[in-house]
Amino acid sequence: MIAYFDSSSIVKWFFDERFTELAKDIKNRAKIVVTSLIAFPEVSSAINRACREGRCAKSEMELVRNEFLRIWPKFQWIRVNEELMHQADELIFEHSLRGFDAVHLASALLLKQEGGAIDLFFSCFDHNLNRAARQEGLLTHEL
Repeated sequence: MIAYFDSSSIVKWFFDERFTELAKDIKNRAKIVVTSLIAFPEVSSAINRACREGRCAKSEMELVRNEFLRIWPKFQWIRVNEELMHQADELIFEHSLRGFDAVHLASALLLKQEGGAIDLFFSCFDHNLNRAARQEGLLTHEL
């Protein structure tokens, strides 16, 4: 299976929270792990926010950040370009998505389009984005 992970799913690999085991299970079952390049600053921001909000100590934040930096090169990345931005724009209005959520969905749809009949799983933990992904024909978590 090829799995596309949005930022909400990647963050769950590092913090014990609701759906952590589900996110890790998909990661462990995936033969190829894919995300958009925009996930890098989004995940970094979430790690920093966890420390600011007191959900982890600064020393733990540094360990989590280092682990994220270690695994980042193992992802296959979808690069953002003008065509992808136009598709994200369409998805925003079609599904009432937030900006970066639409970029993640557009990235996964591009991967599916270029891969033909690939077995692609879209891993995210945002209900609205999951709904949009299912409407676009992607396999998602049933939350």
